[in-house]
Amino acid sequence: MAQSDNPWRTLGSKIIYQSPSLTLYEDDVIKPNGKQGKYSYTKSPPFVLVIAFDSGRFVLVKQFRYPLRKMITEFPGGSIDEGESPLEAAMRELEEETGFKAKKWTKLGSILNPNEATVFIAEELEKGKNKMRDDGIEGFMQFTRAELDDMIAHGELTDSKTLACLLLFDRYASR
Repeated sequence: MAQSDNPWRTLGSKIIYQSPSLTLYEDDVIKPNGKQGKYSYTKSPPFVLVIAFDSGRFVLVKQFRYPLRKMITEFPGGSIDEGESPLEAAMRELEEETGFKAKKWTKLGSILNPNEATVFIAEELEKGKNKMRDDGIEGFMQFTRAELDDMIAHGELTDSKTLACLLLFDRYASR
């Protein structure tokens, strides 16, 4: 859908590559400077992120992120399956990745990276059976906010989605 304040004009669009988790587009455009050119971008399905928080501690997972070729500490999350609501996906992802279930769920908002992620806080956690999928998750860890702040200060917690989630959590916690 075109927006009236969009300074770009799309002349045509084609799909260069498509998989279940990613579509690569190449558009012919008129740029804001009036020159014609090409613009390539990706789209992925919407996903969820879960801030699991209980007794003053956050639950994060350690996951190998293939494009980065390294382990990343981040909040649990993943794609929304067909026919699933964002809340249902969040509940499933939390249990799959950590084994936890939560009695209380609150939607905190959305973030764009550029894919849209719906962010939930899961509270009143109960440990269940770990249903971890084979996607590089090494396990979960629990941290206080002070420990997370220390990790951020030392460059050990750098996942942009997790950092954005912490901002949403701060807004929620200050209400």
